[in-house]
Amino acid sequence: DSMYCGRHNCYEIMGLERTATKKEVNKAYRKLARELHPDHNDAPDAHEKFELLVAAYETLRSEVSRNDYDYLLDHPDVYYEHFYRFFRHSTPKVDVAPILVISLIVLSVLHYLHKISSYNRALDYALRVPTYRNQAKAMAEAEGLLNKKFFKGLTKDEQKAAENKILRDIIESKLDIKGGYGKPEWRDILAIQMLTWPYHGGNFLYFHGRRFYKYKLMKEEPDQVEREYVTRVILRLSEGQWEAVPEGKKEEMLRKELWHEANRVAFEEERADAERVSKANSARYRQQKRMARKEKVPENWND
Repeated sequence: DSMYCGRHNCYEIMGLERTATKKEVNKAYRKLARELHPDHNDAPDAHEKFELLVAAYETLRSEVSRNDYDYLLDHPDVYYEHFYRFFRHSTPKVDVAPILVISLIVLSVLHYLHKISSYNRALDYALRVPTYRNQAKAMAEAEGLLNKKFFKGLTKDEQKAAENKILRDIIESKLDIKGGYGKPEWRDILAIQMLTWPYHGGNFLYFHGRRFYKYKLMKEEPDQVEREYVTRVILRLSEGQWEAVPEGKKEEMLRKELWHEANRVAFEEERADAERVSKANSARYRQQKRMARKEKVPENWND
């Protein structure tokens, strides 16, 4: 009853034959609409008749819905197929493109704000690291930014806050704290990354395909790019973190020649030993061991 014209025949409502043309459908609708519209017809059932007329017109004016309706008239027993045909066309069509664009914009904004938040947290952390803080303080003193006259009249808390702001600005502008936490740029926006993904994906495939061919198949001696790549991978550093490593430290690690299997194995064993020692000496690890011993139940607890 909820499909098309319900229990009524759409053609009969409009006074048409099934062979009626689209022009005849439009003409019949205009004529009947003037007669049945509630503003011009005072009959009690005028509103109901007008709604049926509109339903009949919406069914017959479209070639697709009219073909489906004719199929229903010819095959009244296949109800579920009619149900599918009707709601396939009556369900509102939504243009997906604007939704995708808006979603991408929202996600890009959230992603960029997250990057900024991570960058600010990295600056705050660097401000607490003695190495960075001392470097920034030395630069500030050399530029006269920490002169006591600038802090005159301020409370201790205000002086500390003002000093931290000066040091933070120096760390941000003059000290390299990249290490994967560089200041976000336009190319870091999610939408830009998605648009440039084919380019970066192609570079990735080319780079690793070239590596496989040159150093696995042809057994060539690694060049400088390959040596740095293998070294930073073994050190578990991202490209940004490797770029932040001082040149002297890079040279020190490259002299270990970790691209050779024997050197790599020896280095990883040495690193594993150092990590075990560091873990054993950590206060948190010792606390966990003490708690584990306390929670351990004696074997004769039933005695």
